[in-house]
Amino acid sequence: MSIISIGVRRVALAVALAGGVSLSAPGMAESAVYGGGPFYSGGTPVMDDLRASGFTTVMLWSVHVDTNGDLHLNDEPLISDGNYVGPNTGWSAELATLKQAPTSVNRIEVSIGAGGTTDFESIQALVNGTGAGSGTGPDSILYRNFQLLKQITGADAANFDDESAYDLASATAFGQMLAGLGYKITFAPYTNRSFWASLKANLGSAVDKIYLQDYAGGTGNDPAQWTSALGMPVIPGLWSKNGTGCSAGDSPATVQSKMTAWKQSAGIPGGFMWLYDDIQKCSAPGRTTADYANAINAAVQ
Repeated sequence: MSIISIGVRRVALAVALAGGVSLSAPGMAESAVYGGGPFYSGGTPVMDDLRASGFTTVMLWSVHVDTNGDLHLNDEPLISDGNYVGPNTGWSAELATLKQAPTSVNRIEVSIGAGGTTDFESIQALVNGTGAGSGTGPDSILYRNFQLLKQITGADAANFDDESAYDLASATAFGQMLAGLGYKITFAPYTNRSFWASLKANLGSAVDKIYLQDYAGGTGNDPAQWTSALGMPVIPGLWSKNGTGCSAGDSPATVQSKMTAWKQSAGIPGGFMWLYDDIQKCSAPGRTTADYANAINAAVQ
């Protein structure tokens, strides 16, 4: 698809949002955007920005798991003992608008873990524990909390961002539990190819997408090599403009260039952007949320 036709679609989405016209967005590439605080506290303006953006997947980053099974979204308390305890009591209703026409969004994922955290270590201990609430059965704290998380967010999938534990047995049990709750499973690896290949084999068809980090510790990752190792086309991601003076990271133009090359070399079905928070901070003409989504769409279609 040409840049011109994508630009026309972007305008149509924005006009439809303003006028309340029902509009679907057929044929868009698989394009995801990770976001932190704004996705929880940004309210309607952020939801509307996402709906008109051209991104198809919104990734709620990052769900943290305490040693007692409590869930946080970044620093915000979210779920404790099967009950919602978050300060944003309207969050579920806000998220529900993401898929309401007119919108480009057709999928919501909850991302679990992050670099420098011990979320999957907590999951491992809870899965392997013997006390009350341990394990992955219907009475376990993990089951009850992630069941409620799905109800609140309307999440289609749970995204695994394990960057330290790499325990195959507990990650498999956790993934099987989530699949039983109706989540699809996705991965966000940047290293340890053999672990992710084994986990994918264990979880089978529950795994429907793999988001490959091609920034920070994953800079230089070859999507073709990961596709071969995991037996599934990967969706690579890049970091938007960020840092002091917004001098670090990728612009929409460099995103399009890199994604185009990966489309040719690895047949990627889409791409993702890290991080909406930085897209907001570094927003400028030609560097909006929609510009980044359009860069992916133009490269991959």
